[in-house]
Amino acid sequence: MNESGTKRTVGAAIAVVAALGLMTGCGSDSGDGKADGAKQAGSSQQTDGASQGDEAASSDPAAKPLSASALERAALANGEVKGLEVQKMTDKEVSEGGSAKTGKAACQPMAALMGTRYDPAPKASVHRAYATDLTKAKVGGTGLIRISSYGPGDAERTVKDLREAVTACQGGFPAEDGSGGKADVKKVTPLDAPKAGDEAVSFSLHDAGKENAVIKFTVVRTGPQVTVFFGVNIADPAKSEIPAALVDAQVAKVAKATKGAAS
Repeated sequence: MNESGTKRTVGAAIAVVAALGLMTGCGSDSGDGKADGAKQAGSSQQTDGASQGDEAASSDPAAKPLSASALERAALANGEVKGLEVQKMTDKEVSEGGSAKTGKAACQPMAALMGTRYDPAPKASVHRAYATDLTKAKVGGTGLIRISSYGPGDAERTVKDLREAVTACQGGFPAEDGSGGKADVKKVTPLDAPKAGDEAVSFSLHDAGKENAVIKFTVVRTGPQVTVFFGVNIADPAKSEIPAALVDAQVAKVAKATKGAAS
């Protein structure tokens, strides 16, 4: 597919994602450390949906948070993963996410994935949209990638809070997306996480709306960097996925950049 075709079809993928109110992981770069909505839950030990539990090692003290420009270099480009179209998201697409929230405090880390403000806030973030099985007639699977760098301890806390929410919120939760629209989640399902980075957590959110969408998430920490992936298939929710090749390739690039920044 030529460049204009790629932009057009991946643009359609972004539109599908935006229609669900799921501009996931497009974290604010304000660095204010604040998130709207309920306070996130405290610590509790559990390992559902995680490749490693709370005993996962803290970031290598030599590892440094990557700058925005370094994150851009670490992000996948189109053509690096066979069968996938990848496109950089515009500032407008990123900023439209707003601030998502839920009245169920333990589930706020997950609700936040439907907006663009997080606690803790990333120091810097970059964003990509991807799509699979693209033709002129349809878009198959679609999704987003957010790569963020964090201050001391914040990357670990981000994964820990999500891991705890997977256990606390399996029965679902009421939510509003970043535009204030209803975005209730019917249930949360823990998934096997890839053995990637320093630790990872995977889960799916089942939309309570008429779309009946199933949105799959994988979150991988590599030192002070966190990579958030999500995948959805509107046409066939049972086929929602995050391609393993995509995760492997992106995490490898982030790991290389993180190692280079520490040397």
